Amino acid sequence: MGFSKYFLNEGFKVFIGVRQPKKVSAELKKNKNLIIIKLDVSDDKSIKVAFKEVSNQTDHLDYLINNAGLNKDSATNGNKELVCNLKDLDRISLLKMFDVNSVSPMMVLKSFLPLLNSQYSFVINITSGRSSYKDEYPNTNGNYGYRASKAALNLMTFSSLFDLPKNVKTFAVHPGGVKTDMNPTGEHDPVEQAKMIVDISKNWKDEYNGKFLRFDGSFYPL
Repeated sequence: MGFSKYFLNEGFKVFIGVRQPKKVSAELKKNKNLIIIKLDVSDDKSIKVAFKEVSNQTDHLDYLINNAGLNKDSATNGNKELVCNLKDLDRISLLKMFDVNSVSPMMVLKSFLPLLNSQYSFVINITSGRSSYKDEYPNTNGNYGYRASKAALNLMTFSSLFDLPKNVKTFAVHPGGVKTDMNPTGEHDPVEQAKMIVDISKNWKDEYNGKFLRFDGSFYPL
């Protein structure tokens, strides 16, 4: 919820799409600028309904942030070998990761594009250093599903440049080791990292468009 907290602190009206609205913290729910939308990014019908709900409440979005994701544990109910070890690879588990991590962000973008009509609207796709051959973190296994699905997201981000209107800018970004439910051992504060990532858009350079960046605004090596 780092992005939500950051934008709320900045006075933005924030729409958050979540699968289980009841799990949103009571603290966030108190903020009148927060609108909770039920959304399953892997379900096209759910995306369509979410778009209708958002468009009924605003005529534009300044930012669209694709932050939903599955890692080796959440995609396999803890049986990470199904997407990490060659001898144990499971097709269904791998495809599930590609669906959520790679395809779904593009389906969300496809549906919400009509609202990205600000003078400058930004699409931020949250990827990972794991998607690089030069990952800055040590690895203990192949991590096939996460690495490959996030690498696919990087290239889909680039591919979207062929179709996005000129006012819409996009980039895939490695957020760092953010402390989240998916990464409880992370060393970075979610709100601080959100600010750094949004700062990329505030200090925009044309060469960022469609690229894979680190949270500090540097280009991440492929």
